[in-house]
Amino acid sequence: MPEDGRNIYKTCRELAGYTQEHAAELLGCSVRALARYESGEALVPDPVAYSMIQLYNSHFLGVEHLRQVSLVAAELLPPVEPCTLQTAALRLFNCVADFVDKHPDVRLLRIAEDGIIDETERPVLEDILTELEHLTRVFTEVRLAAGRST
Repeated sequence: MPEDGRNIYKTCRELAGYTQEHAAELLGCSVRALARYESGEALVPDPVAYSMIQLYNSHFLGVEHLRQVSLVAAELLPPVEPCTLQTAALRLFNCVADFVDKHPDVRLLRIAEDGIIDETERPVLEDILTELEHLTRVFTEVRLAAGRST
C-alpha cells in the first residue's frame, strides 16, 4: 500500500493516466466494480489484477496485490518502494557494498560449518538474515524498476 494510505490500484491507475471509466472499459469490468476495488470494498480477482499490471505497466502493483491477498506472499515477498531504475541500482550497489564490508558471508559459513545453530550463533544468524532480507527487497526494487517480474 502506498504510504499515504491510498489504494494501490487507484494510485497505479492514476499514475498511468487513466480515468476510472476508461480503465474499466479497457479492463473489461464495470466502473462500479473498479470503484469497489479501488475503495477496498471488494478484493481484486487475480485475472483483473494481472490486466491492471499490464495496462498500467506496473509490476509494483503485482507485488503489492500478492502481498494484500495472500498471507504466504505477504510473508515471502518483501515490501517494496516504487522508484526509478537509477535509484534502485544505487541502493543495490550500496547495500551490497555494506554487506561485503561487514563480512556476514564468513560469519554465515562459520555458523553453518558444524550444522548446528547454538545459542550464541542465533543472534548473529538473525542479524545476517535481516541484512539478506534488506538485500532481497532492494534487488526486487531493481527488478520492478526495470520492468521485470521474474
